[in-house]
Amino acid sequence: MVSNPYTLFGKAERKRRLSKFLDAIPLYLEAKRLSSVDKELKSSCYFALGDTYRMVGEFTKASRCYIEAHGLVKRLGDEVRALDALVGLGLSLRATGDFRNALSIFDKALKGYRDMDDRGGEAFTLWARAGALRIKGDLKGALKGFKEARALFARMKDGSGVGYCLTGLGGASRVHGRPRDSHKYYIEANRAFRRLKDTFGVAYSYCGIANSLRMQGDFKGSLGFFKKAKENYRKIGDKVSYAYTLWGEGSSLQMLGKDAPALEDFREAQRLFKETKDRRGVVYCLLSIGQLEFKGDRKKGLRRLSLASDTAKALGLSVEAGYAKVLLRAAEKRPEALPMNLA
Repeated sequence: MVSNPYTLFGKAERKRRLSKFLDAIPLYLEAKRLSSVDKELKSSCYFALGDTYRMVGEFTKASRCYIEAHGLVKRLGDEVRALDALVGLGLSLRATGDFRNALSIFDKALKGYRDMDDRGGEAFTLWARAGALRIKGDLKGALKGFKEARALFARMKDGSGVGYCLTGLGGASRVHGRPRDSHKYYIEANRAFRRLKDTFGVAYSYCGIANSLRMQGDFKGSLGFFKKAKENYRKIGDKVSYAYTLWGEGSSLQMLGKDAPALEDFREAQRLFKETKDRRGVVYCLLSIGQLEFKGDRKKGLRRLSLASDTAKALGLSVEAGYAKVLLRAAEKRPEALPMNLA
């Protein structure tokens, strides 16, 4: 067994670059345990663990690691890495639907990076902030932010950064009612990620392509891309992204009238969302399961849709609250309009 923390850290980094996140985590943990004297290495372990836990949907653990990393680098006097830790924490909070605190953190970090003229930090934070604006429901702000971040990444010749901005633009465009634009962005991102051999990016863009096809009414066509996304996410061990892929696949199956496999997808997605504390994801599952239940038991379906509405409002999720409002109104006045294809 390797007992050198630097060697262990290097092995973990190689695993992470290959998107083998579940294999990397125990190596980082052991390197951290052995790095008690070297505060620099210890902080690097906490940063890496934060990033890796976040990639597999362990957001509570990721938050704790970023907080530990922040404390260590502050004591070392490294203000840039202290900002990096804050952004990581913001991303973990964003992933659970807490966009308010995430945006507050991103705004603080953005000011800090600009004061230090750190273009890389500024671009990454613009990307992270745009994602939080999308969750908030500020789609125009999200699109603007992703475009600003993409321009900065392009100037720095950061292909990975550009790729993730393209996926952000794809997602925001879809929710904004522009599925063709969404499809274009995701196709471009997929090409970039396959060139970079980024397994996570490839999976993410496959899921995006599938959702853009779904929103254009090509439900059968979308299923092949959902399958590709699931295959890649299984390799990675990313529970949250896998759950969103299940929800998208279930939505296509639902629109094709295949209610039993759709319900199976929604229930499994809901289980994973609850496990990872992704409250926004839970709302989507409540909306979708409620629509299916409405077919057989209208009162039960309405209760589920009402719960989704109340939860979305309490969390400040304006897009999802809007979906719930439309569904409840349709259930009351035009029940034959259900199910609806949610973005």
